[in-house]
Amino acid sequence: MAEKIKSKTDVAARAESKAKSQICRNCGKKVEVVMAVSPSGKSKMRRVCCGQ
Repeated sequence: MAEKIKSKTDVAARAESKAKSQICRNCGKKVEVVMAVSPSGKSKMRRVCCGQ
């Protein structure tokens, strides 16, 4: 019989880390991730919290 092929990536671990949100070191609230576009047209992901 054929053996089950194990995935090279641990899907459960990836899902757990994705579900766990980052917490701000200064205020302890959840850090929001936004996409910012510069005037030159480049897009960049930024983490926003505490007015930083």
